Amino acid sequence: MSKILFSLFSVPLMFSSIFTIADLFPYGEMNLISNGEIVEISDSEKAEIQEELLSFLENAYDSPALAVTFPELYTEMIKEGYYLNFKFDSHFEINGLPFDELTFKVEEDGYGFNIYRGVDGEFRGRCFYLNCENSSQNLYETIKNIVGKEITTDYN
Repeated sequence: MSKILFSLFSVPLMFSSIFTIADLFPYGEMNLISNGEIVEISDSEKAEIQEELLSFLENAYDSPALAVTFPELYTEMIKEGYYLNFKFDSHFEINGLPFDELTFKVEEDGYGFNIYRGVDGEFRGRCFYLNCENSSQNLYETIKNIVGKEITTDYN
């Protein structure tokens, strides 16, 4: 229901009062990052990841985040593991935290994660935290299988 409302209103200001951060992921341009490199994936692979992501995020809810990131920390952090990065055509703000890009690490069996905020290409400041009722294991396995057969390019 929230995705239908988002499509109808399509107004970033309304997002902050009606939707959760999890509702935004389907509207961004998705990039898969593996060990600091963007993985070139097909539309069908993106759809496969998106399907697993939506399943993982079902009934997810925001929580206060204690994590903070800095550009240097972010650059080092993404050099290890799998990350999903979402770039948006416009700037959004939730709880006073602006962003036009969101990134999070996909853990093998996680039930929540920090979401790192980017503004104009720089990741700095407080993070969001998303609690999930479902495990990230299927999403992780899907990404792991895709990464195992694809070509990567440097993220930075």
